[in-house]
Amino acid sequence: MTLAELRRSIEQKEAHLGVIGLGYVGLPVAVLFAEAGFNVLGVEIRANQVERINAGLCPIGGEEPGLAERLAEGVRVGRLRATADYARLRDRDVVLICVETPVDEDHKPRYEALRSALRSLGPVMKDGALVIVESTIAPRTMQTVVLPLLEEASGKRCNEGFYLGHCPERVRPGRLLRNLREMSRVVGGMTPETAETMAALYRHIVRADLDLTDCLTAELVKTVENAYRDVQIAFANEVALICEAVNGDL
Repeated sequence: MTLAELRRSIEQKEAHLGVIGLGYVGLPVAVLFAEAGFNVLGVEIRANQVERINAGLCPIGGEEPGLAERLAEGVRVGRLRATADYARLRDRDVVLICVETPVDEDHKPRYEALRSALRSLGPVMKDGALVIVESTIAPRTMQTVVLPLLEEASGKRCNEGFYLGHCPERVRPGRLLRNLREMSRVVGGMTPETAETMAALYRHIVRADLDLTDCLTAELVKTVENAYRDVQIAFANEVALICEAVNGDL
């Protein structure tokens, strides 16, 4: 399938979607695309999570307005289901990877889950599939980790046998669906045409701006956003300590 054909399929909601990782990022993504009219298959290695989702039950704790109801409806109408079997991704036109990327004690990102997902997806990936990494990753990870590993695992070449992009998530617990709909996103593709196809997909669920760019820029945008947030939190904590020390109140 060419990118032009895939884009038409996406615009007509005929493309079959896969979502790897059904946690705080992947599950609401899967739910919203199912609600938008797409056939969505989620892959999750935790069997108890798969069972709950297929029973129409939300496995995510805490108050998440609208998530449980929309999940149940997606399962009821047959547009959303979950599995632990990567082989069932063989017919997926678009696959979104939403696995965790924790940091180690030296504050370096750990990509075990990402690498595992890529190795498992590669052998069953459909010809012409579009793979989108939503996980938070460091700059140049798409070029030095994701691209070579997916090419090796699939035996396909990027921009020939498959297409690749990065659209970093911007969600926060308690506001998952609202963040997905209302926050602008940076959409990075390995080629401009890939970014345009990705944007055609995300326009079905995102009401805010979609800024098209390349993968490296998308990685940098997310890195800067996270760093800026951490600085703000650290500053607020320091002010709180000062107030406590002088018995003041802001």
